[in-house]
Amino acid sequence: MRNGIAWAKPHAKRLLHFAAVSGTGLALDFCLFVTLLSLGMPAFAANAMSSIAAVTFVYFASVRRVFRYDGEFHAAMFAAYAAYQACGIAAGSWAVQSLIDLGFPGAAAKLAIVPLTFTANYLFMAWLTARPERWSREAPR
Repeated sequence: MRNGIAWAKPHAKRLLHFAAVSGTGLALDFCLFVTLLSLGMPAFAANAMSSIAAVTFVYFASVRRVFRYDGEFHAAMFAAYAAYQACGIAAGSWAVQSLIDLGFPGAAAKLAIVPLTFTANYLFMAWLTARPERWSREAPR
């Protein structure tokens, strides 16, 4: 049991730090989303725009502080993050729009997807930063 606790402790700490950074990103995301909706923007587009701002903030705020990635910036690493987020944002925007179409208020629809997006983003960032050497390799010739 002690080994399990020793293993879980750094992961729990990292998860709490990610939650703090993500909470800031969520506040940015949510405020921008609600503002864009109030200006008449369709929910899909409003969610996409607010999410792009938030995930960009979360990447740069968490990659070094939360995941202790001390390597240099790698275009391939950021490209993998951007590709993942493009798919995630499209899926999340579709989900928000669908929930609104079902009668959910915009803010409730946005908040309804948070548990899934938070979990997926944490797991992806953990994978992305777990083995920095994968981003340091030279391209095959």
